[in-house]
Amino acid sequence: MQELNSPKTDTTPNLWLKKSQTWFTTSKNAILTDPEELHGPNYVTEEVREASTVTATAINVSNTIDGVSIFPLLLYSVKDMGPIGFIFALALALMMTKFTNGMGKAVATRKPGNRIWSACATVPMLAMNVLMSGTSLVAPELSLNQAHLAELRAKELVAEQKIKVNDVQPDLRAVNDAEAKCQDFEQKAANYPEGTTARNDYFIKANGLYQEKNRDWKSVLAQEGQAKVPFCPLAKLLREDVLKVSQVAQADWEKQKAQIVRSGSYAAGVKQIMPALYEQNFDANGQLISGTEATRLAIQSTTSKLMTGNWNSLGFSLFFFATSVITSGGACALALAHSFRKDIQMSFDESLQIELDEFLEDS
Repeated sequence: MQELNSPKTDTTPNLWLKKSQTWFTTSKNAILTDPEELHGPNYVTEEVREASTVTATAINVSNTIDGVSIFPLLLYSVKDMGPIGFIFALALALMMTKFTNGMGKAVATRKPGNRIWSACATVPMLAMNVLMSGTSLVAPELSLNQAHLAELRAKELVAEQKIKVNDVQPDLRAVNDAEAKCQDFEQKAANYPEGTTARNDYFIKANGLYQEKNRDWKSVLAQEGQAKVPFCPLAKLLREDVLKVSQVAQADWEKQKAQIVRSGSYAAGVKQIMPALYEQNFDANGQLISGTEATRLAIQSTTSKLMTGNWNSLGFSLFFFATSVITSGGACALALAHSFRKDIQMSFDESLQIELDEFLEDS
């Protein structure tokens, strides 16, 4: 007898879970190396399966670590692209991981008929492992040491501002014009004999009256303007004023730089003294706005610490790098050793399967 109030079973959660598991398995198989792919079907012993599992695990773990290490570098490099940049960086990191896994698989499955193909895969496998291990030094610096990178950028901004102040060229057009007229009138005066009216007129235009040679032309310039000052003393006074403006600008900058140094950190000093410049380079949290700049500074900082022997300051970067080198080196060595195992080569030998089939038929 059918029950009237039998509860209905909701299969939606189970269906969702099944789809999620299927998607996860498909994604994993698309990127990682399956141990079954590292041996053939013709000679499969427990030892062959175990060797394939160990080699595949080493390749997958090594390349996953390298993929994780290179992702921050890729992400910050395309940070300015926004959400599209995140998708691009993730896709590129996954593709690089898949490529390196594929090269490892090609090396490990060396067999008669594809030995040249397998040997060719050795070069990109080693190259990609070296490249991605190298990035493992930079990734922690980029992800975990943003405050240091901001400080480096602030120091660069201070240095750039100093260069701009020093490179400011004073406006010498009025000075050059007065000097040219001074020289012109003095040359014209020299062309006439002493005591002539023309000589005296040109001399006065150039230097003023003889009895005014000790006159305070600076006061005249300030009170009556340039028209009342002869061209030779005018050129000298204008040059002094122009140079004084440049010197004042440099002196002001030195005062600002001193305030930045006294502020405790260059980043805080730039924020206080040059707020507009600070907002162009840093966000509200004090981190660099440009991912490209952050990546450049992380590489520069890591390289500098390595070159100067300041390895203690690398901290987690050095540990992550050592882990990547050890796992990558082990995976490459295992892939190469796996390819030369006799039982692995036998598993790809189709003649064994033919002999086994003939034996079964005869028996």
